Amino acid sequence: MKTRILLSSLFLTGTFYAQSAYGLPNDTSPNLAPRRQLPRDPGNFYWVKKWAAVGDSYTAGIGSGNPLGKAFLTFAGDEDYQCSRYDTSYPMILKDELGGSDFQFAACSGDRTGNIYQQIKNLDGDLDLVIMTAGGNDLCLSSLILKCVFSPYNEDSCNDVLNIAQDNLDQIIEDNFKLLLDALDDKMAETSIVVFNGYAQFFNTENEDCAENEDWTLWTPPNNPTPMTMTVKRRKRFNDLVVQLNDIIRKVVNDARKADKYKYKIGFSNWDPWPSKYVRGQYCDPSSSGEYPDEDVPDLQFFKPSTIPFLGTTGDGMVKVADLNETERIKARMQESDEMLTHSASFRRTRNPLHMVHRRLAGDGPAPANCPGDKDGELQESGGGWIPDDIGKNFHPNELGHYTIASWALQTAIDVRAEWLGFDPPSCEMVDEFECYGSDDSRRAYASEPRLNEKLKDFCDDVEDNHPEEKGWSWSKKYDEGTPDETEFKMQLEDTTDSFDHDTCVESMQRIVNGCDGDDPDNPMDWKFGGSWRRGDHTYIVTPQRDNRPWPKDGDDGGRKRSSNNRKRDDDGGPIQEPYGKCDGGYKVFFSSYTIYGAGWANWDYGQDSFLGAAKDCVGGGISDWNFEYFDEPDDDGYEWKVTFKTPIWVNARCFDNNKVVEQAGGFTDGCSGTG
Repeated sequence: MKTRILLSSLFLTGTFYAQSAYGLPNDTSPNLAPRRQLPRDPGNFYWVKKWAAVGDSYTAGIGSGNPLGKAFLTFAGDEDYQCSRYDTSYPMILKDELGGSDFQFAACSGDRTGNIYQQIKNLDGDLDLVIMTAGGNDLCLSSLILKCVFSPYNEDSCNDVLNIAQDNLDQIIEDNFKLLLDALDDKMAETSIVVFNGYAQFFNTENEDCAENEDWTLWTPPNNPTPMTMTVKRRKRFNDLVVQLNDIIRKVVNDARKADKYKYKIGFSNWDPWPSKYVRGQYCDPSSSGEYPDEDVPDLQFFKPSTIPFLGTTGDGMVKVADLNETERIKARMQESDEMLTHSASFRRTRNPLHMVHRRLAGDGPAPANCPGDKDGELQESGGGWIPDDIGKNFHPNELGHYTIASWALQTAIDVRAEWLGFDPPSCEMVDEFECYGSDDSRRAYASEPRLNEKLKDFCDDVEDNHPEEKGWSWSKKYDEGTPDETEFKMQLEDTTDSFDHDTCVESMQRIVNGCDGDDPDNPMDWKFGGSWRRGDHTYIVTPQRDNRPWPKDGDDGGRKRSSNNRKRDDDGGPIQEPYGKCDGGYKVFFSSYTIYGAGWANWDYGQDSFLGAAKDCVGGGISDWNFEYFDEPDDDGYEWKVTFKTPIWVNARCFDNNKVVEQAGGFTDGCSGTG
């Protein structure tokens, strides 16, 4: 598998840098000890005599391989089984590679930062290396998965948990992380290293296949409600939580490095790019069959249940029935899950057989997450809890994922070790990569070219004035939110640099906006689908956000075309070919009222600069009761917005029925019906 090969290559990389980047002997040197790395080689881990792994289920490795320990040993004080620690977790992978050393495996599934704080306090000190994760459970991960994915029958409940997760990101997690780093300083040896591992985004967001063709529910309530589906919008929100959490980890690590107040050095291990950029390793990949394991997505990095629809309907309303074996398997799985959830009290894997033990946080410890179901804001459940590992392992790294984390953690340790030795960390040469997202049926978010060109310099100005002074920073800004032209501009740096150049930013954004989607007969309005440009260790990204814009198929008139010269497209359709709309006017004795619908024009300004100005020029003033509304999605006729207003009487013929106003605003309505 690619990820296992990756881990092996890092050890080869260590040997290579021992022989090149650090001026050490090569294979022709007579004094080189066979197959032995030298002390000043950062890839030589001889210095790790005593080390530990702390954190949550990502470090405990729930489900990855075989469980450590046995259930009956829990009563004798063995925490391995209770904490769902597994033998193919990334700490155990590294333990096998690092060889004989004193290793403390303290990570425990379900633990939040408060519990991890206690893990650290309980460590035997003088540690050379600590590897860790923290923060996922402070986002109420188990509640998010239950209420938004596996039993998504109440959107308000899902949104409530999402809001708690966002509040915790905004208010408590950064300070909690700082307390963890403070606590570690008492446990570390001189010239030691801490590797803080991040998380990875779960979902591919290329298209809506996952919402239309997969069923993520694990059980259905008796009243058989219709579940929420895994739409692109919902998947993006999950991914965004991960991105924000990683950004906080990066900031805390960078702040600690700059402050230089600890006896140890720390590095941020960010494996997030691997599942999305380098392999097809995320949920909802367009090539996925929905099964797990999935031979169509062999590099998937996370555990998941089978999401093949079970005696249900797909997004197109067609009934899709799994084969008999699959049906029986799913029935058995659902029945087993129900039994475990109903009767798990007698089998709870806890340190105390009288259900779960709660840890009360010290008064100066991390702030509690206050997730749904918490009975006391100062109490946190410790350990895997009552959820069986077969369910709890979902939305966690599988064996491939743990090899990936191990690879990134190892490379981060090598980089930080190089700093202790006074070397620049080894690095690979960055390769430029330019990508146009393109116009096809899998990506339907697009925005108007003039507006993007208008805003790209503003974005670069904003970055110049506000970007963080730390390595690996990212900066993003959304423009025209809530309109069809809503677009995010983003700049992301690798962890190796903190530099910014305004002219390069403008040049890069201009190439993305103007170098993509041009000269396309199927896109005569030059709509922009966005793209990205990785230039060394800087990446520039333009991403239109409204992914449900009109997508008319060839020959699909629907009031959208003003000529018989239809531009031919394939059967999958394409973006709007010409601006379109309709106008209705009404004579009201003392005034005239108008209702106008449109799409493909007045995309971002609520009609203020384009439409309203043109109407005032023609009418001569007197426009009143102006009310412009963008729809959340196109209406049944494919319109994206509606405006209502009043004018003096007898202006329809010279302003609206002749299309004068709407054409000046960049649109078309084919006249204006009614008596206005």
